[in-house]
Amino acid sequence: MFIRETVKSKKGKKYTQHQLVESVRTPNGPRQKLVLNLGFLDLPRDQWKGLADTIESELHGEKRLFSTHSEVEKLARHYARVIVKERLSQEAEQIGMQPDEEVVYETIDINSVSTSDSRTIGVEHIVTNSMQEYNVDKVLQKLTFNENQIAYAKMLIAGRLVHPDSERETARWINENSAICELLNTKAKVYDTALHRTSCLLLENHEEIEQYLSGAARDFFDLKETVILYDLTNTYFEGSKRNSNIAKPGRSKERRNDRPLVTLALTVDADGFPKQSRILEGNVSEPGTLGVILNELSEVKDGYGSEKTIVIDAGIASEENIEIIKQKQLKYVAVSRRRNFPEGFWSDSTEKSLSLYDQKNNLQVKLVKKDGEAWLHCHSEIKEAKEKAILSKKLEKFEHGLQEIQDGLTKKGARKSYQSIVERIGRIKERYGVGSLYDIEIREADGEVTGIEYHQNPKGKAKQQQTGDYILRTNRLDLTEEEISKIHRSLTTVEDSFRSMKSHLGLRPIHHKRDDTTTAHIFITVIAYHLLAGILRKLRRKNIHYNWDTIRNILSTHVRVTTTFKTEDGSTIHIRNSTTPTINQQLIY
Repeated sequence: MFIRETVKSKKGKKYTQHQLVESVRTPNGPRQKLVLNLGFLDLPRDQWKGLADTIESELHGEKRLFSTHSEVEKLARHYARVIVKERLSQEAEQIGMQPDEEVVYETIDINSVSTSDSRTIGVEHIVTNSMQEYNVDKVLQKLTFNENQIAYAKMLIAGRLVHPDSERETARWINENSAICELLNTKAKVYDTALHRTSCLLLENHEEIEQYLSGAARDFFDLKETVILYDLTNTYFEGSKRNSNIAKPGRSKERRNDRPLVTLALTVDADGFPKQSRILEGNVSEPGTLGVILNELSEVKDGYGSEKTIVIDAGIASEENIEIIKQKQLKYVAVSRRRNFPEGFWSDSTEKSLSLYDQKNNLQVKLVKKDGEAWLHCHSEIKEAKEKAILSKKLEKFEHGLQEIQDGLTKKGARKSYQSIVERIGRIKERYGVGSLYDIEIREADGEVTGIEYHQNPKGKAKQQQTGDYILRTNRLDLTEEEISKIHRSLTTVEDSFRSMKSHLGLRPIHHKRDDTTTAHIFITVIAYHLLAGILRKLRRKNIHYNWDTIRNILSTHVRVTTTFKTEDGSTIHIRNSTTPTINQQLIY
């Protein structure tokens, strides 16, 4: 083999290209056969022969007697892999066109057997299979995506499910570690710029894509969609995002209040399948989002009719939002913000005990139906124990902070001015959030504080008595106590969805600088979760209840490799195949 340089002219400009060629014998005499187009080779001419010889050695599995430059070896390994892939692809196409033939045996040198180009295929296999079941190509073709854009879109989605990271890292993973291109039957080298452009293109069509995926899941799994859960979460950025229109300071649900945030609003059904999502500003008010979402959902074909029940938590269940739901003639189950009721409100109801899903713990409930609404008072012993432990810890730390201030008043040199003491008490109130449960009296003389007295007020005592209590409200008067409670507990489904997107699908943190790439990053995670919900549903039907991280770990050892060996006549054979899946992998497949 040797390297040939060619110069071509186009529109008055000259372009230099390099080709790897070999001399072959033909009936018409020796001829030069093109092995591989190398593009422009940025390598000194005196190293061309070394590169060609090293490529040939790599292809035949031979060890070179003399070492070559590290850059030459790196290029040689790369070009050798490309040549082997092309040859294997051509042979696969020829085999596919030929009828089955008799088994062919070869005598090989077992000492020459080697494996190379190992790439993961396990998780990629079930992800691409899920995309085929949902017929993702159909919606992308309808949106006028070309062949390359469809391939890039599927790579982005697969990358978020298998190896969640930035577009740059996704491109590296595709090019170096994954067999996703073999599953998608594409040979193109993937660049992060192409992935960025495709992610923004997906975002531009987010409504059509999400509507299609929701409908595909409904048809494939025969989903009833009688209960729709709505909630919000937020995630944080790495960076200041000073010029962003969506990244805003707010209360982080991951306690990263030092970082700018962006909010994701999501609706899912009781089975955990996402229906609709919206990306909002980080400081958006939770109650203010529901009306917008319901307006958009009502416009969606096969959307939410009057038979649907919307489930929301206390953060969203303002009186205004309850009225919006009623005006749209929808049903609801909500966690009530109302804590105080008239005396005797619950007196006519009989307390019942409901067994929870684990059959070990019970829920004490009272049901009252008044003025077109059903109110369910719930008391959970598990919730009571948890809330009491949290509240007791806060009260203890709050009182300890006040006592430190009190003790400091007797120390020489301590700041005792009224203003400074008030500021210190204010900081303690802000830190522990229980200041309203105490009455605090500050005694002063001549501008200096001489003592502090504090004790729990009636509000604090009531707070301790109400631990473990919560109130549910609904306009579904046909529901029993158990049915109302069960629908409310399904809110954990949307919480699980957020947890999966953050922990398993790379939603957090976000490193993008521009708003369009930021929202595209989040939307690809949502698309990935559409597919993940279906994959997990199928696994649960097989009684496989692993989380997604465990599934990925089990399948990570299923790889695709190239096996190379020499035959008795001196020729070299390359075989590309996959390792045999383990028993656990077969169960998942």
